[in-house]
Amino acid sequence: MEELEASETAFGIEQSSDPGGDPMVVLSGELDISSAETLRVAVEEIVATGPTHLVFDLSRLTFMDSSGIAVMVYAANNVAKVELLHPSSIVRRVVEATGLAEILQMGPS
Repeated sequence: MEELEASETAFGIEQSSDPGGDPMVVLSGELDISSAETLRVAVEEIVATGPTHLVFDLSRLTFMDSSGIAVMVYAANNVAKVELLHPSSIVRRVVEATGLAEILQMGPS
């Protein structure tokens, strides 16, 4: 079995703005129970500024478990619109299967 390079699995967060000026969080690597708290802290800081729209770019995310979904649900409970851009097919299926597609709006894959 091949081992994944550390850079492929390390979790990363970049904060920026989308073209409309809304906050955007670009995630990379693996979002799991060991990295979800880091994301939660970043999201809490963003939520504290009072945005009405928060975008998560998942194009560089290689894995996400339920702890990552929980942070996004937290965001959706505190921001009027949460959008997931470029979710993988697995993330898309998890969001749809859990009935969260109405509060976690998904953009293009």
